[in-house]
Amino acid sequence: MAVPDTGRYDIREFGAQSGSDDSNTEAIQTALDECAGTGGTVSVPPGTYVTGPLRVGDRTTLQLEAGATLRFVGDYEAFPTVKSRWEGWDQVGFHPCLLVDGADTVSITGRGTIDGNGEYWWQFYGEPESTLPDGLQDRLAEFEAQNDKQDDVSSFTHRPPLLQVFDAENVTVSGVTLRNSPFWNTHVVYSENVTITDVNIENPADAPNGDGIDIDSSRYVRISDAYINAGDDAICIKSGKDAEGREVGEPASQITVTNCTVEAGHGGVVIGSEMSGDVRDVTVTNCTFTDTDRGIRIKTQRGRGGVVEDLRFDQIVMRRIACPFVINGYYFTPLDSDPEPIDEGTPLVRNVSFSNITARNVETAGFFAGLPERYFEGISFRDVRIDATRSLDATDLDPAMADGYEQTHGLFCKSITDISFRNVELRTPDSPALRVEETDDVTIDGLDVQRSADSSASSDEPALSLSNAEHTRVSGCIAPSDGQFLRASGPKTDTISLAGNHGSLADSIEIDDGSDVRLDLD
Repeated sequence: MAVPDTGRYDIREFGAQSGSDDSNTEAIQTALDECAGTGGTVSVPPGTYVTGPLRVGDRTTLQLEAGATLRFVGDYEAFPTVKSRWEGWDQVGFHPCLLVDGADTVSITGRGTIDGNGEYWWQFYGEPESTLPDGLQDRLAEFEAQNDKQDDVSSFTHRPPLLQVFDAENVTVSGVTLRNSPFWNTHVVYSENVTITDVNIENPADAPNGDGIDIDSSRYVRISDAYINAGDDAICIKSGKDAEGREVGEPASQITVTNCTVEAGHGGVVIGSEMSGDVRDVTVTNCTFTDTDRGIRIKTQRGRGGVVEDLRFDQIVMRRIACPFVINGYYFTPLDSDPEPIDEGTPLVRNVSFSNITARNVETAGFFAGLPERYFEGISFRDVRIDATRSLDATDLDPAMADGYEQTHGLFCKSITDISFRNVELRTPDSPALRVEETDDVTIDGLDVQRSADSSASSDEPALSLSNAEHTRVSGCIAPSDGQFLRASGPKTDTISLAGNHGSLADSIEIDDGSDVRLDLD
């Protein structure tokens, strides 16, 4: 086959045929390899082209024209074994459907579709291994023999991701539709300077592990103008798991997400729980999340280690969310646990800002829980409106997936130092609307608590509950005409400053026996 001298490689010139069940893998891969040798564009014309897994090399633009579809074969034997990272560990597993590996200056673009044929792979998920095809059992045994780590999510190597950008630089994904991924849809790992823009990512609700975009130990990543309807979390940010993640030490950092629309899935933007290599410098702006289980979610647990820091979430609208805000240090572990010694496996979350956010028709306003041995630090809310009036029975979801937490409509805070609520409106059918426990340095400025029309809360129930909360400042709040504004309890509850409110709040504060609280009215 003569190499074109135009820098454009039409896959039909290499023997690819549309509309056939025959695999075009050799033809398409030959075109990609030829292009990578000289640089240029591999063109996929309109039509459906069945193919096995493909690899994109340096200086290559893979352009799918409008009406073009790359559909990957349903055949585990066509997917060789490769080493990559799955769920935070470097492991072997199935070759990704479309892989950009160790390449520089790559573009995947156009108005076509990349279809992972996930239905073929999903049928094996959750099935007893003894019922799987013999050849697939052999492959899984091969993986297990080479992989030295396993836990309750170790089935991640059983299915390939749809698009993986691995150890690559200067990569752009734009315009295309990526759908029906066997595992995660788009996975960016150990890479730098990656742009994902104007894409559609579509997985059905029952697609197992059908994440939309996973940014994993990569930096300088930009996600914008994307539509995501995923079977799992929409946009995830990760950096490795436990001791290996800390040893590798590759943070996920310098990440922006803007102008994205998320429809359904488990979470809008999710950080963790694999965050052992640190996550830092993340900005999320101008997004909408609808019908996702959770909105903005940070999840970790003891043993992970790592630091999540310097995150900004601004100009976001959410609707019909089970819990719009989650920062959880007890992922799948008991909430009411005793302090443990601090070591390299103790995680930390700090400097997280939420501003200009509206969340309507949600079940639980929010959940924030650090660890008793290491409080999470610097959580701020400014100009946030939460309407937590959706029935707690609307879904069967635990708002945070922390064992032992009893769900309420209100916003819950525990083991945090330096948390602030400025110009925050909470509307709930029950009280307290804001519950703060084992927390230090609380600022409340302009908190507006409204009870919904169907409220069952009695007038003697407080809007705000403080238990073992040290150093609380309350300002800009309106004294209620009847009922309690605040109830304080616990021997560690100390000074409560009430300066600068509208009317006297002192008469609407109840202090339980056993608390030595000093009210500062200046």
